Amino acid sequence: VHAPPPTETWFPLPHSHVLDRTLSTLEQAGFQPTKIQLALSRANCQFFGVIDLESPVAEGVTLAVGVRNSINKSLPIAFAAGERVYCCDNLAFRSEIVVARKHTRFGAERFAEAIAQAVGNLSQFQQAEAQRIERFRQAEIPDTTAESLILRAYEREIISHYLLPRVLADWRKPTHEAFANRTLWSLENAFTGVLAQVGKSNPQRFCSLTIALQGLLAEAAGT
Repeated sequence: VHAPPPTETWFPLPHSHVLDRTLSTLEQAGFQPTKIQLALSRANCQFFGVIDLESPVAEGVTLAVGVRNSINKSLPIAFAAGERVYCCDNLAFRSEIVVARKHTRFGAERFAEAIAQAVGNLSQFQQAEAQRIERFRQAEIPDTTAESLILRAYEREIISHYLLPRVLADWRKPTHEAFANRTLWSLENAFTGVLAQVGKSNPQRFCSLTIALQGLLAEAAGT
């Protein structure tokens, strides 16, 4: 997909440039991709990518990063970090590492600098996520707490009225045995499993929703 010619104030980057810069920066820092999922929307003007990394965070969980771009002025260049849960393919992003840069004259250089710094912080993020997941796995919660959090997620528009009963059902009867324990970790995956359908149709919104979800769960955990 070719980028249109620049204007005096707007300098779009080809999607391939953003992806290649992300991959090369990750590999130079020692992070090895294991799976790459790419998507285009808005007549190929918007690009989204998820890169799973060979970097364990916890048992059954590895690092993942997301990248996006547009060539129609709709989105800035962006990068975010999160994790992939392999038993269910659930994905979630966190707000700790988020980069966004506009398509300006020096946008490519600014993005390269910002992504290098973000990738440089991935190891620290990996350790912090390992500790968070362990806390969530140990944090047992009763049904009343889980149901209250599901309702609050609806009130904050993290889930819709259509998705609310599906999250509730997945909490009460988990799809995967790994989430049989009544913990914050199981509740998180009840959410992300249902939100996965949003990721297929609207990756940008999925990223924002999972970041908001992590904020809600962090409040519940007191962190």
